[in-house]
Amino acid sequence: MDKSLNTPEDLEMKQLIGTLCSNNGQERQKARSALVEKGNKSIDFLMELLNSPKHIYRWEAIKTIEEINAPQSIPIFLDALEDEKSDIRWIAAEGLINMGKLSVEPLLKRLLEKSEVVFVLEGAHHVFIDLKKNKMLPDDFPIDKLLFALKDTGWEENIKSIAHELLENSKS
Repeated sequence: MDKSLNTPEDLEMKQLIGTLCSNNGQERQKARSALVEKGNKSIDFLMELLNSPKHIYRWEAIKTIEEINAPQSIPIFLDALEDEKSDIRWIAAEGLINMGKLSVEPLLKRLLEKSEVVFVLEGAHHVFIDLKKNKMLPDDFPIDKLLFALKDTGWEENIKSIAHELLENSKS
């Protein structure tokens, strides 16, 4: 991150990020809570951890971003659906679920772009199941058709076709 430490708040954020990388779980929890309290402005600082080779750093970053619950995090969650670790993908899916209807269109677009990525398909299935269960989809949303396509063996073309159709319908 090229963010210079211009203000006391920037320095505090950097210190909290450092604590988030601690070996002490209680200290990490305190740092995560403090970063969540700071809200959206924490997200830029957390971004540096999302590409870390260390699983715990990525986990702490995505968990903190999920708890902040800001719409600007949707692209971050979409990217995290491709993480090699299932717990990070799960948190990313939960973050998208928390965004409710706001996550539908971006997730459909990601399905169009990455329908060959199994982790994206699994994450989308998780998100759409929960959005359906929580009644967070439009009444006319063909959720059963989409869920079937996500589990179908000929999935890739079906998903692209359905995602494209849903995106077109959402514009009208």
